[in-house]
Amino acid sequence: MKSGPVCRIVLSQLLFIATASNVNAQTTASGGLTGTVTDPSDQFVPGATVELKDNAKGTLHSAKTDTEGAYLFSFLLPGSYTLRVSHPGFTTEIVPVNVFLGPPGTLHVKMVIAPVATTIQVKTGAPLINTDNGDVSTTVTERQVSEIPNPGNDLTYIAQIAPGIVMNTDAGGSEITLGNFSSLGMPGYSNLFTVNGMNSNDMGYSVNMTGASFLFLGQNQIQEATVVSNGYSGQFGLFAGANVNYITKSGSNELHGNAVYYWNGRAFNANNWFNKANGIQRPFDNANQWAASLGGPIKKDKLFFFLNTEGLELLIPSPPIRVVLPSPEFQAATIANIDSIFGTSSASDAFYKQMFNLYNEASGASRASPGVPGDPLGCGGFQGPNGLGTTVPCAVSFESTLSNQPTPRLHR
Repeated sequence: MKSGPVCRIVLSQLLFIATASNVNAQTTASGGLTGTVTDPSDQFVPGATVELKDNAKGTLHSAKTDTEGAYLFSFLLPGSYTLRVSHPGFTTEIVPVNVFLGPPGTLHVKMVIAPVATTIQVKTGAPLINTDNGDVSTTVTERQVSEIPNPGNDLTYIAQIAPGIVMNTDAGGSEITLGNFSSLGMPGYSNLFTVNGMNSNDMGYSVNMTGASFLFLGQNQIQEATVVSNGYSGQFGLFAGANVNYITKSGSNELHGNAVYYWNGRAFNANNWFNKANGIQRPFDNANQWAASLGGPIKKDKLFFFLNTEGLELLIPSPPIRVVLPSPEFQAATIANIDSIFGTSSASDAFYKQMFNLYNEASGASRASPGVPGDPLGCGGFQGPNGLGTTVPCAVSFESTLSNQPTPRLHR
């Protein structure tokens, strides 16, 4: 008998939550559109029919303005739409509008009293404004994603065009080096990345998902990205830094697709200052990156398909390393010792001569200098015949950069 008041309280709380969610209804994978409809005297027009049509998929959303002339469309896929507003006694207004990922945009429509012969007015699209909350967000369109200069086509790079975000240049042996950028002074590991609303963070390090290349790949499948960098609402929570939300492309009523290829290699890159100062030749590097997509209708206005494939084959040089070779004097002493024991026609003689030839043919051997850092003779305290270890070096060395093996990476 005592459960009645409790149930009423719970139901009232649920009703409040449901009502509140309609005020600012969008997610990290959708957008929204709201606004008011007024007459020429700026009075609200209740009961107006507001229709929003997805230009790509033909999907139609319909609503009526309330007593204050307001309308609201929630959970919209980002894209190009056409807004149509009609009411008896007024001309029909048609306005093109773009819906972006993130907080809902606001578009107010002022209607015109219809003359005897009713006409339809098509207005140019107006930039949307956000009046519902203080979210500071920057939207990057598909064209911007593909055309902004981007080394490695790393998806985190586009976030650096948002206000308050700078490249993470911290160095050291601690966790401050993690993350590709910093938002409003927060560490690089305090940013959240989502793809179609799904968390895409490495939860162990709180950075974007990457592999050995440290690149967040998948640029060709991104339709839009929104960077929320300050004052975000509850749906953008979890981390204190920026929230970077990506939405992928999809099929539409028109058959569409693309194919892209990127190449970068040694021919496009100069040697760095430190290599030149140490006489190290420009290292070999090679990067091949490609992508292709195809989308279209299966059933017009109802069912669509979209396919995308991307690949990366990367070959980059390692940091400069010290290559140590036996000195010519050490080689001669070794062969002389072997021949005195086994003879010049022995298998040991042939083996060591072949091994020393491999050392001598190493790229960069011609610029080797005696000894190694900290040991001018490179003998490590060893002393042998003919002045080895006292006046004659046992080893020679030089610095070089070696290319790593190609690393294939696929992101579908």
